[in-house]
Amino acid sequence: MESSTKRKSDETEAPAPAKRQQTNTLSREYSIFSVKAVDDVTKYIADFIAEHCQRENVEIEAKLGILIEKRTNVRVNMGALTETIINPDDNRHYRFESNMPLEQHRHFNKILNDMVNKTQVREYRGERIKYKHTIETDRFYEVPNTRKKIRVTTDQATGKIVPNGIIEKIRIADLNIHAPNQALDFRISINLELPRTKPNTETSFERNKDRISYQHGGIAFDLTQVKGSADKDPDLRHELELEFADSSILANEKSKHDHFLAVML
Repeated sequence: MESSTKRKSDETEAPAPAKRQQTNTLSREYSIFSVKAVDDVTKYIADFIAEHCQRENVEIEAKLGILIEKRTNVRVNMGALTETIINPDDNRHYRFESNMPLEQHRHFNKILNDMVNKTQVREYRGERIKYKHTIETDRFYEVPNTRKKIRVTTDQATGKIVPNGIIEKIRIADLNIHAPNQALDFRISINLELPRTKPNTETSFERNKDRISYQHGGIAFDLTQVKGSADKDPDLRHELELEFADSSILANEKSKHDHFLAVML
C-alpha cells in the first residue's frame, strides 16, 4: 500500500514564490546642463511673434498654402530636408498662395467637425471646441490721394456691419516657412487692424466669405471659401488660417518673461 503522504501523479507542485526584484528608476535630466533643448525653428518663430505681440490692434495669423518661386512659377524647391524658414530679405523672390484643393479643404473640415463632436459629449473633460458658421461680404474703399484701403464687413443674412467690421489693415511683417515633407507650406503674418469709420467713396472691390470657425485654446481655426467679383477675382479659393483670438494674452506672457529675465540677470 502506497504511503498516504506520497503525492498523486496528476498533482503538481506549486511554483516557488518569485523573488521580489528591486528596481531603481533613474530620473533623467534634460541635458548635462539641466536645460531642455529648444527647436531652432520654433524659437525663431516665437521670437518673431514676441517682437510684435505688444502692439495695439495687432493681428497674428498663420495661413496654409504654397510658397511659389516667382522665377519658375512653381513651388519652391531649395533642397531642404526639413522645415525651413525663408530669410525675410529674400521674400521678394517668392509669393505665397493661400489656397488648397477642395479635397484638402473637406479633409480639414471633417477632422475639425469630428473634434467638435468629440468635445461636446457629457463625459468629455477637456476644453470644448467652439463652432461658428458665418457668411459675410467684404467691401473695400480706397482713400483718396493715398494708398490706403478701408474694409467694411457685413453679414449677408442681415446686411448689417459686423462688430469691429470697419478697419484699415496694415501689413507689418511676414515669415514664410517651407515644409518640404508636407503638402502645404505656411506663412505667419503680423498685421495691424485699425478701427475706422465707413467711407463715403465708391466700393473698389468686394469678396464673399463662407467661413466655418473653430476656437480652441485661444486660437481660431478658420476654414473659408472666398470668392471675389466676377470681373476681378472669379475663382473660388479654399483657405485655412489660424489666428490668436486675443493677442493681449501673448503680450502678458512676454511681459512676464521679460520680467523674469530682468530678475535673473
